[in-house]
Amino acid sequence: MNSLTVAAAFLCVTTTSAAAEAWTCSYMGQDHEASLTRFEVSPPDLVETEFQKHYRILENNDYGLVAASSISQIEQGDKTPTVGVTTVVINKGTGEFWLSIILAGQGQSVNHPVHGKCLKS
Repeated sequence: MNSLTVAAAFLCVTTTSAAAEAWTCSYMGQDHEASLTRFEVSPPDLVETEFQKHYRILENNDYGLVAASSISQIEQGDKTPTVGVTTVVINKGTGEFWLSIILAGQGQSVNHPVHGKCLKS
């Protein structure tokens, strides 16, 4: 019974620490204004907290965090499909941050990655 209690406590601490990982990232947006975004790790997703945008975590280890969100559908009110991917990349050692939105068929105006810095919260 004692080992069961220890195992349950370990599981709670491990789950809590993984869910508590958060990053606050700053970058210059495409409109040339400073932007600040907070991301929280909530496996299996990375969640952008302001708009609750979910990105599927592809890699999360001591070195970095890589997550992506894809779309391939005709959105309400549109006549043509939106097909693309948004990626979030954080180098945990340096805090370097990249956010890239790539939409096929939308022209180059939306396909410019943004670069910035993140701090672990």
